Amino acid sequence: MDLATKTSAGAVTTIALGPDARTLYATRAPADGRPSNETWDTAHHRRTAVLAALAGSHLAVRPDGGLLVGDNRTAALPGGQVSGRDLVQGDEIGALAFAADGSRLAVGDQAGRVALWDGKLRARAGVLRNVFPELADSTSDARFGDSSEAVRALAVSPDGRTLAVGGESGSLQLWDIATRQPLGDPLTTPGEAIDTVAFSADSGTVYAGSAHVPLQRYTVDTSQAVVRICARVRGAGLTKDQWRTYVPDAPYRRVCGG
Repeated sequence: MDLATKTSAGAVTTIALGPDARTLYATRAPADGRPSNETWDTAHHRRTAVLAALAGSHLAVRPDGGLLVGDNRTAALPGGQVSGRDLVQGDEIGALAFAADGSRLAVGDQAGRVALWDGKLRARAGVLRNVFPELADSTSDARFGDSSEAVRALAVSPDGRTLAVGGESGSLQLWDIATRQPLGDPLTTPGEAIDTVAFSADSGTVYAGSAHVPLQRYTVDTSQAVVRICARVRGAGLTKDQWRTYVPDAPYRRVCGG
C-alpha cells in the first residue's frame, strides 16, 4: 500500500492492523511535529478517516476491532470518538500490546514500568514496576523500583500466560502475567534496542527484532528446550559441572536418557 497522499507526504512512523487485516491504522509525523492518525481501507487502498485528536505515536487495536489505543488516549471504533486516559501513571508510553483474546492490555513506559489493564480499560489490574531488575541503578527511583531502561516492545503470548518485554538497551525479559513475576533471567540478546517482539502461535517461541541485527528466535517452552538440549548433548544429558554453569538457579536433575 502506498500511504502517501496529496495533502501530506509526512513519514508514517507506526502502523497497526485491525481484525482480518481489513483496516490499517497509521501514525503520520507532519511538519508541525504533532502526529496524526489515519484509517485506511486495505482492500481498496484508500484513506477513510483522520483521527487528529488521537495524536498517538504508539498504536494498538483490540482484537475485536472496537478500540484503538494511542498515547494515553483511546478511540472508540468505528466512530472514532477520542477520550483521554492515563495509562502509565503520567509517564510517556513506549509500547502497547493487547492479549489475543482482547481481555488484557499491556502498556510500557519510558521509566521501565508496565501497567496491565483489562481489555475495556475500565480497571488497572496491576503494575510491573521494574521489568528489567538487573539494570536498576542509582539513577532509578527507589520509591517505585523503576528501572533505568525504557520499554520499547511488548507482546502477550497467545495462551495469555506470558508477557515479553523488550527494552531500549537490548534487554528481553519474560514475565508471568498471573503472578506478575519474572520468568528466569533476561534472555541473551545482541544488545541492540529491541523494536518488536512476538510469540509463535503455540506460545513456545519468542521472536525479537532490532534495526541492525538478524531476527532473534528463542525457544521458551520447557519441553521444547529439553528436546533441543538433549539433541545437542546426544542424549547423554548435562554433567553436574555443566548444569552449574548453564542452569545455576535450579537444582541438578537428569533430563536426558531417563
